[in-house]
Amino acid sequence: MESKNYLTYLQEHQEEMLLLLEELVNIDSGSYCKAGIDLVGKRMGEEYARLGFSVEDIIHADCGNGLVVRRPGSGKHVLLIGHLDTVFPEGSAARQPYFTENGRAFGPGVLDMKGCLVGGLYAVRALCELEKEPAADITVVMSGDEEIGSFHMRDIYEREARHSDWAIVMEPARENGEIVTARKGGAYLTVTAHGKAAHAGIQPETGRNAVEELALKIGRLRSLNDFEAGTTITIGKFSGGTVRNVVAEDAQMEVDLRFRDMEKGEELFKKIREILAAPEIRGIKLTYTLTLSRPPLVSVKGSEALAAIVKEVSRELEIPYQAVETGGLSDGNLVCGFGVPTIDGMGPVGGRMCSPEEYLILDSLPRRAARLAVTIERLGRL
Repeated sequence: MESKNYLTYLQEHQEEMLLLLEELVNIDSGSYCKAGIDLVGKRMGEEYARLGFSVEDIIHADCGNGLVVRRPGSGKHVLLIGHLDTVFPEGSAARQPYFTENGRAFGPGVLDMKGCLVGGLYAVRALCELEKEPAADITVVMSGDEEIGSFHMRDIYEREARHSDWAIVMEPARENGEIVTARKGGAYLTVTAHGKAAHAGIQPETGRNAVEELALKIGRLRSLNDFEAGTTITIGKFSGGTVRNVVAEDAQMEVDLRFRDMEKGEELFKKIREILAAPEIRGIKLTYTLTLSRPPLVSVKGSEALAAIVKEVSRELEIPYQAVETGGLSDGNLVCGFGVPTIDGMGPVGGRMCSPEEYLILDSLPRRAARLAVTIERLGRL
């Protein structure tokens, strides 16, 4: 089947796609809106079931459920990755429901990633309806807590990665249309200091200031930034003390860490542990947790072949092929960590993600879905 037949099919179904998109955008599904996430998952499960996919609900008690859908094929196994949650809090859909204007769609999560969910579904639908016997063995995994780390889905991603030949992440393309071929890895660092309170005017010398302890540590942690190498340390949250005239007894900070490869990540972790091994101020008790969020998405065996196919299909569909490395994380990092060649940003085009002005470019929805469908078909036959 020629690439442009897929594009024609999806353009003919664009109105259906937009009706489903409107329905999904008008459901609050922020990462802490479990009922809304589960409803979005239920709708996606229903749509995939109509295409003959088996549906597995991944039930979570304390966050949105995940979803895994499958349709066996005779060829290579292609894993598609998406998520059901957004960053928008409860009430966002009522305050700013879905609307379209000047060739763009707006609303909470319209791009990241409800437009991507719709595009992925219809790409698979086009493949199932236009190919007599689709070769690809397709699994789609949709996390219910991706925006807060997908920690409840780690076992599922490992399970699926173990038998996947290729992985495609349905995250949005960049604002200029770029896909993503590499992502930094990330980790979370939480540091807590416990000192001793004292009156700031009467006996400050008897106190042990936890805020000052962390301030001194911040200076040393900041020295680890290496922007040229892609290693960054960002102090994102800091709290401590009670009132102005009391030496702060307790303080805590939360730190974001990014790095281009695991070797650089391990070097960074080692230096951080050395810095935090002992307090700067005698008498302070210092504790910390260092958690790997996601490993880097890097080139592995098969990555060049995967990129070559996407480039070829892009040319056929007259989509400019542009690729970029980004510091943002996705669940593609997780499966790439198990050695699966992975490409990201294969969703539609838009911009201002995670802001009230987030938008999706309407005519990119069928065009990018067509590229996704053809890419899946060709990967299945390799």
